[in-house]
Amino acid sequence: MKKALILSILLSAALAAAAPRDDVKRQMELRPTDYWPRGTGHVVLAFPGSREAGYHEPGGSFSPGIGSFGVSIWILEEGKLSTGAPGLVFKATSDTIPLADVRQRLVWEPGRVLPAIASDTGDYESVWSHPETGSWVLKLRWKNPRTFPMVTVRGVGPAGGPVTQLIWESNRLRINNRWWMSVSPAPKDVLMGDERHTRWTTEGSSFPSRVRSGWAYARLDLSNAREIEVRIQDDTPPHRFPPAVASTRAAVSADLPDARFVDSLHAQAAHLSMGVLDWQLRAGDPLNYPYPWLRDGAYVVTALARAGQLPAARKLAAYLAEHDFFGGFGPEADAPGLALWALEETAVRLKDGKFDSWLWPHVRRKADLILEMISAKQAVHRPVEAPVAPRHAARPDLTLVAEPARDGLINGRMDHHRPLLFINAVSYRGLLSGARLAGRRGRTADARRWRSAAAQLRRAWEAALSRPGMQNQRTWISGLWPSGIAGGMRERFALGLDESGAGRPPAAGAARPPWTYFELAAAHQWLLLGRPERVWETLGWFFDNQASPGLYTWWEGEGEENSFGFWEQVRGWVSPPHVTPHYWTAAEMLLLQLDMLAVEDGEASVTIGAGIPASWLEKPLSVRGLLLESGPLDWSWDGKRLSVKTPDPRLKMKAGPAFPAGTPVIIQ
Repeated sequence: MKKALILSILLSAALAAAAPRDDVKRQMELRPTDYWPRGTGHVVLAFPGSREAGYHEPGGSFSPGIGSFGVSIWILEEGKLSTGAPGLVFKATSDTIPLADVRQRLVWEPGRVLPAIASDTGDYESVWSHPETGSWVLKLRWKNPRTFPMVTVRGVGPAGGPVTQLIWESNRLRINNRWWMSVSPAPKDVLMGDERHTRWTTEGSSFPSRVRSGWAYARLDLSNAREIEVRIQDDTPPHRFPPAVASTRAAVSADLPDARFVDSLHAQAAHLSMGVLDWQLRAGDPLNYPYPWLRDGAYVVTALARAGQLPAARKLAAYLAEHDFFGGFGPEADAPGLALWALEETAVRLKDGKFDSWLWPHVRRKADLILEMISAKQAVHRPVEAPVAPRHAARPDLTLVAEPARDGLINGRMDHHRPLLFINAVSYRGLLSGARLAGRRGRTADARRWRSAAAQLRRAWEAALSRPGMQNQRTWISGLWPSGIAGGMRERFALGLDESGAGRPPAAGAARPPWTYFELAAAHQWLLLGRPERVWETLGWFFDNQASPGLYTWWEGEGEENSFGFWEQVRGWVSPPHVTPHYWTAAEMLLLQLDMLAVEDGEASVTIGAGIPASWLEKPLSVRGLLLESGPLDWSWDGKRLSVKTPDPRLKMKAGPAFPAGTPVIIQ
C-alpha cells in the first residue's frame, strides 16, 4: 500500500480522536439563545499561492485564518437592560441578519491584488480586505443613527479556533499571544471574559482574560464612532511565496448592460485565484479539499488561461504536467485527456517556445497513456500517489484506471462509475490537444499518430451514442464542450441532451442541484448548439441562487462532499449544507461566460456574441481583451454593425444568433 493511501487512513483516524466542532455543537445546545456563526455562504479571501486563508460569511463575520478566531459585528439600540436600567441592548449581529437583507459585492481597490468583500445592511456597511500577508482590515461605516456598533472577538467564527488569552494594552487587543487587533477611533469600552457565563453579552471585565477552554471573548463598544477601522496583524512569520499575479480580476474588460454578467465574470476569476493555496489545484473550499484534484484542476487551469491570468495558469500547469494521476478517488481514466486539454489551452496562449519545450515530454507521456487504455486487453492499474478521500481509502479498485477496452472505447473508471462516453470524449480532446503541440514542435509522426487514434475514437464514440444504456449524465457535459467529439452528429446529440433534461434549471420549489458544474457544462452544450435562450435559463437561475449572494459563489453536493475531515478541527462551518466555494463550478461558469462573448469553433472562425441576448443590442456594447488562441480580441456594437479587432485577420468572423440577420462585421 502506498504512502498516500496510508496517510489517508491515519488522517481519518486522527481526526476522529478530537473534534472542536463537537465542542461548538455542545455549547450551542447549552446556550441556544446566544449568537452563533451563520454557517452559510462562506468565501475564501487569500493571496494566490499563499497558505493564509481568511473566511468571510454574509453580514461581515470573519476569521483571519483557519483555526484563528471569529470577528462579528453586533448591533446595539437604546432600551432597558436586564436590570431595568436604561442602556444599550442587542438588536442583531452580523450572523443573525436575514440573508435577504444583506447585499454583498467584491470591490477592487486601485493597486490591490485582491478584491475586498463589502457587505451592506440596513445598519452598516463592512468592507474586509487583505492588503498584504499577515494583515487584515475591516472598514466599518455605520448608517443607522438609531443603532450603535460593537465588534466582538470570540473563540468561534467562520473558521475560528479556541481563544484562550485576551489582553487589552496600549489601545490594542492581544489575542492568543499571536494576533494584534487595533481599532480607530479607540473603543468607548472593552469588556472581556468567559462566554460560558450566563450574562456574558451584557457583563464583562477590563482585566486580561485567560480561559483554558478557549471560550474567551472581547466586546469592543464602538458606540462613540460612525466610521471605524479595525486592523488585525498576525505576528507569526507568514509563509513566503513568489507573487504570480498582479490582479485577480479577469483580463477582460466589458461594457455590457447586465451588471450581474460582468460582476460574475470577474468574481469567478477572483475566487479561482484565491482558492489556489500552496499552488495546488483544489476542487473546492481548500479546507474541505486540502489536496490537489486533477479533474477539477484541469478546468481551473483552462479557465484562468482563457481569462488572461496566464502567470497563474502557467504556474499551476507545472503540477498538472508533472503528475499524471491525482485526486481524492485515486487514479482515474479521464486524467490524461483533461490534463492534455488544459496544458495546451495554456501553452497556445503563452506562445512561449521554452514552455512548449519543457512541456513536450509530459505531453508525450500522457498521450501514450491514452493509447495504452484504447488498446488495453487487460486491466490498467497505476499506484496511488496522492492522498485519497478517507471514506474511499479502503476501496479495492482504488488503483484501477481502466478495464480492457470495449468496442474501440476506453473502459475507464471515473467517479466510481464507468462513464464510457465522457472518458472517451475528453481523451479524444486530449489527443487532439497533444497533436497540436506536437505539430508546433515539429513532431509530425506523433501528431499524425495521435490524430489517427482520435479519429478512431470518435467513430467508436458516435456508434456508441445511439446504443441503449451507453449514456450517462456525464455524456451530456462533454459532447460538444469541451471535447467537440459530437460535432459530426449535432442533431442526435441535441436530441439526447434535451431528452436527458440536462441544462434545465430546477423548477420552482425544487431542491438545488448538487452537481452545479454539470448544470453549467450542459448549458455550454446549448451555447455551442446556437441556443442562447437555453443558456440564459440556466445562467439566470444561478445568478438568483448564489451560495453567497452578490459574491457569485456556487456549491457542490449535500453536506461535506469528499471531506478529509479538517473542518471538524475548526470552530466554524459546523453543519455544512454543501461544499462552497466550488472551483470546478466557478471554472465552468467563467468559461461559459467567456464563450458567450466570443467562441472559437475550431475551424478558423469565431462567433461574436454567441450567447448575448437580443435585449442587449438596444445599447452600444464593447468587449476588450478576450484571449483567443491567436491572441487578444476586441469587439464593439454601435447599434448597426459589429467592429472587431483581431490578432489574426485570417479568422472568419460571424455575428451571434441575437444579432439581426445580415449584420455586417467590420474587421479593424
